[in-house]
Amino acid sequence: MLKKQPILPRLGTISVIDDLQVHVLESGSLNGSPVVVLHGCGSLAEEALLPFENSQHRLIAIDRPGYGWSSSLPPQERGPLGQSFWLERFLDTSGLGPVTIVAHSIGSASALHLAARRAELVKALLLISPCCSPVPSKPLILLRTAVAPVIGPLIRRHIMSRWAALFLRHGIRSSSFPNPLPSHLNMLPAGHMIRPSAIETMADELRAFNRDMALLPGLPEQVPIHVLFGSQDLIVDPNLHIDWLRQRHPRLLVKRLEGVGHMPHHVAPAVALRMLNAIIEERSSVPAVKPGLLTDVA
Repeated sequence: MLKKQPILPRLGTISVIDDLQVHVLESGSLNGSPVVVLHGCGSLAEEALLPFENSQHRLIAIDRPGYGWSSSLPPQERGPLGQSFWLERFLDTSGLGPVTIVAHSIGSASALHLAARRAELVKALLLISPCCSPVPSKPLILLRTAVAPVIGPLIRRHIMSRWAALFLRHGIRSSSFPNPLPSHLNMLPAGHMIRPSAIETMADELRAFNRDMALLPGLPEQVPIHVLFGSQDLIVDPNLHIDWLRQRHPRLLVKRLEGVGHMPHHVAPAVALRMLNAIIEERSSVPAVKPGLLTDVA
């Protein structure tokens, strides 16, 4: 019997910023409005890019630090706040100017911190199933075991890496529930995603999450925030996170998809793309202002 060949990851552009490797995939129109796409916990740029591929916008999907081909940050910087400084350096170095950010799940947390600190870099935010409010602790027994002293490295290297396809399939099935697993997600490179460095990063960013999100100041009203949630999301509680966001941004626009779980951008990609188009058109109608005058924009 022939051995099944592993699925290879997509390779885009790799650059070095502050001695750290950053991997970027681009799609869409080079002349379009720049849109930075951030994936969620344990994922990759290519997964988050799929629902928006070949749009009229210039899509820049990044492997967040520690995932894919992007270098890990120091452990103390792996939470949402530290990643927001990493994202800031990427935007400043790339010269993209103010961008729209699309972020899924925990990727939303660093986008919110960036918008709060450097509103002039962010035109608008489209948050998909955002994980942003501090949350009650979960057991996460497998993840905790995989990063435990002594036994953790053995589990990461010899069990999770060996059975990467099984672990990945279980994870995306759980995220997609109650919806069937979208067929295109079967083509993600499991071996590239379930790597020891990615597992360590996942644990560190979850460990720092509540602390960092408790530090988030008020969000600038001039930065539109649109949210797409599935009503049956069992990974992230829609009500908890929507209420938390509304306390910090009263002009929040929310769309819920009935009967949809944690992956609405894959279950209903046309809806996600329409929301992206709408928020870009909304910002295009706002006159440009100097950074010092941003607070005057309604």
